Amino acid sequence: MKDHRLEIAAAAGILLAMEAVLGLFQSSGELMICILVLGILGTALGLWISWNRKKQFYRELQQRLSGLEEKYLLAEMLQEPEFLEGQMFYDTLRQVTKSMNDEIFSCQRKNDAFREYVETWVHEAKLPIAGMRLLLHGSRDKEARKLKEQVQRLEDCVEQVLYYLRSQVPQKDYRIRRCSLGRITDQAVSRHKDSLILNNIRILQETGEEEVLTDEKWLLFLLGQILSNAVKYRRQEDARIRIFTESSGKAGDTVCLHIRDNGIGIPAEDLPRIFEKSFTGRNGRTLAYSTGMGLYLCHKLCQCLGHKLRAESKEGEYTDISIEFGQDAYVELTS
Repeated sequence: MKDHRLEIAAAAGILLAMEAVLGLFQSSGELMICILVLGILGTALGLWISWNRKKQFYRELQQRLSGLEEKYLLAEMLQEPEFLEGQMFYDTLRQVTKSMNDEIFSCQRKNDAFREYVETWVHEAKLPIAGMRLLLHGSRDKEARKLKEQVQRLEDCVEQVLYYLRSQVPQKDYRIRRCSLGRITDQAVSRHKDSLILNNIRILQETGEEEVLTDEKWLLFLLGQILSNAVKYRRQEDARIRIFTESSGKAGDTVCLHIRDNGIGIPAEDLPRIFEKSFTGRNGRTLAYSTGMGLYLCHKLCQCLGHKLRAESKEGEYTDISIEFGQDAYVELTS
């Protein structure tokens, strides 16, 4: 009625004018009352018919909109209404949705092309890195180890780019299977041995032959990022990194891998935010160059794989990064 207040006012004015004309011609009171009642009923009936036709469409619109997670699919879920205003709204909504979809597909094609280019660039960049590794392979002196450490840092930066891209579309790249934690941790330590030796860091490796469901390449990258952080934020003397596993659960079917160092630790105010994208914290700004992407990528990839990544730390004493592997966390991924 609020929407049709002008029409109601016009109808009331016409009825009053008709009653005035009938009164002027000295019509009977019964006729005047009959015409007044018929006019009111006709106006009310017309408003009710209009309201009833629109009610069904707009009620369906509200129900569909509240029940959809992807609101942009609304136009596909509606049926074209019978009344003219609804048809105009429906056609406009479909045109706008089609234009939006075309724009999204265009942006998606551009992003896919850029992603393919960056992936190609990463693989091309790995070739000279591998060449430098071969050239330095037989050297064992301190200068050679320094060069090897820089080559490893360069490779880590290149891999960060690659795994950042892969984390955006994880279902196309991961391969879940049973892997030996001992073998993967051995590979991670071996890849970073020059940096560990150069910085006088002792490794205490206590992983056995525990097998977990994971992607071997992704986990190797995760461990590399965690070890790089442990080296970057080490203490100057008696630096140690302990790698060990714990089992939990009713049947001991949940394995947790810990990488614990005795470095400078993480400030308490920074600890809740270390997995945020581009967060560097006080240590990253003052003690070492940091992009804030390493632990963010670790957290993102663990989410994709169904692992749980946690961090505990006490400033000046230790940092403990743990990855929890569940035996039943991959039903959806493997089905």
